[in-house]
Amino acid sequence: MKSITLTIAFLCASALAGFGQTQLTALPPDGFVTLSQIVSDFATAETQALQKYNGMRICVYGRVGQVTQSDDEEGDPLTAYLQLPDRTTPDVKVVFGADFIPSSVISVADDDSKATVYHTDWNGNLSNATSFIVEGENVAVRGTFDNFVAGDIILKNSFKLSPEALQKKLSEHGLTDQ
Repeated sequence: MKSITLTIAFLCASALAGFGQTQLTALPPDGFVTLSQIVSDFATAETQALQKYNGMRICVYGRVGQVTQSDDEEGDPLTAYLQLPDRTTPDVKVVFGADFIPSSVISVADDDSKATVYHTDWNGNLSNATSFIVEGENVAVRGTFDNFVAGDIILKNSFKLSPEALQKKLSEHGLTDQ
């Protein structure tokens, strides 16, 4: 009888311990997550969020808050911060490697509002310049979750989805570009 009572007590204690933990929604097979969802995951359940995203290749959709030259040790040329509209601090730090930028020549505006890609012809002459990523635009960026440091959710080896791929991804998840 004492054994049954202890077993029931153990099961009740286990159930109550699990009851207090926040359950995060599962990551879809394509790894797509909105900026507000990933920020919410880390804000409400950091330990579970670290387990959920650890080493995962994910696609984050959100608003660009700032664009800067990268400061990481690997020499990656560009960093963008995806931020929620009501926050001034970075939420997702996206690090673009040289292999994931469509040109070897890229420049960041002095006010950190955009990155411009410069294209050259066969002779090395400037043929055109296009904006690569701009503050305030909504983008989808695919990268590998690397770490959560000082409030930044860090994605490495990232690339920006094309406008066509972005629209397809949003449609697959029942969202519209806002």
